[in-house]
Amino acid sequence: MKNKEMEKTETIKRYKIPQDLVMDILRILFLNKIKHQITGVKERENFILMSVFYNNESRNGLHPQENIESILKDYSEYMKGLLGDNTLCLDEEED
Repeated sequence: MKNKEMEKTETIKRYKIPQDLVMDILRILFLNKIKHQITGVKERENFILMSVFYNNESRNGLHPQENIESILKDYSEYMKGLLGDNTLCLDEEED
């Protein structure tokens, strides 16, 4: 059970990560010791659904988030027209 202090300091972002980018995204998460969870796999579309738990008080939090979202945005632009749904950053939750 999370305490109230932890709830205020953590932001959860959900991503739909293309198979081509899984290793790049995992490398960023592992190098920065960012907690994450694979929440689903879409085999037909070759996507992994992942929740990433960013610590709002950490100095490392914003930079990795920007890197991940930049990679996903660039990929969406590159694959424009080929991806049925080019939304790779799904939503944000405060927990």
